[in-house]
Amino acid sequence: MENNTILKIENLKKYFKSTKGIVKAVDGISLEIEKGDTFGLVGESGCGKSTFVRTILKLINQTDGKIFFRNEDISSFDKNTSRKLRKIMGMVFQNPHSSLNPRMTVYDTISRPLLIHKITKNKRDTTIKIVELLKSMGLQAEHMIRFPHELSGGQKQRIAIARALAVEPEIVFLDEPTSALDVSVQTKILKLLEQAKKDRDLTYFYISHDINLIRVVSNKIGVMYLGKMVETGQTQKIFEKPLHPYTQGLFKSVPEPDPDKKLPEDMLTGEVPSPINPPNGCNFHPRCPYAKSICKEKEPELKSYEDGRLIACHLYLK
Repeated sequence: MENNTILKIENLKKYFKSTKGIVKAVDGISLEIEKGDTFGLVGESGCGKSTFVRTILKLINQTDGKIFFRNEDISSFDKNTSRKLRKIMGMVFQNPHSSLNPRMTVYDTISRPLLIHKITKNKRDTTIKIVELLKSMGLQAEHMIRFPHELSGGQKQRIAIARALAVEPEIVFLDEPTSALDVSVQTKILKLLEQAKKDRDLTYFYISHDINLIRVVSNKIGVMYLGKMVETGQTQKIFEKPLHPYTQGLFKSVPEPDPDKKLPEDMLTGEVPSPINPPNGCNFHPRCPYAKSICKEKEPELKSYEDGRLIACHLYLK
């Protein structure tokens, strides 16, 4: 692993048992993220994005595979040893209304991780630290005494971000951090996140359905389909020329604010197969307009392409 690699995933799998069979939510993903990256993960609902992140964070245990953080194998960490991960890996959940305890004030919410990880030694230091965090999020000291129901949606999300940053993590995972907010508030939140990244030398891992958002905020992206990564690489290169048929279809499905423009004829069609009974060969072949016989028989490996990106498609593998 290179020295600049902060997170490395090797063949990560997470399967769930159900009454109908085994759900292959994450099915053999490998990925490397370097320090300072803003990595964006996109894909249709139900493809396994959130499960993938929760497995990396050890909120749920993997079925198979390895997770390395700065060369250290954290795959086998139990509940007690995973506690130190909570300090170096932050998480901002999608819905700020449900991620904050309604019975706790802002002070209690942010002070808890500070005390658990012994970031501050006494109440005075804790208060100073919380005021600094609130100001970095565009809030005032008076917000410390408020409960979640006394805050707007944008203010709640700022509190959630402040809580994640309180323990001074090295990487922060953001699961749809602006999806529940108004457009004007989204812009403010994204600017605050970008400033925090610069000030604290952070690495970000975004999950989002908003492809235009990922295009703006990330320098690298990954495209996920039915529990597998189908294409990863530099954001600019992939958006300029998406190669995987799924990536092409996903990008074409993004609506444009032009009532006179017709939908492209070659946009994604069909339904996502069940993760309980995925297709043989390439998972995408039932919906792929370029599918060949080999696509129905052999699963394509995620391999390096000539411009440095990784792609899992028989059209480009030799």
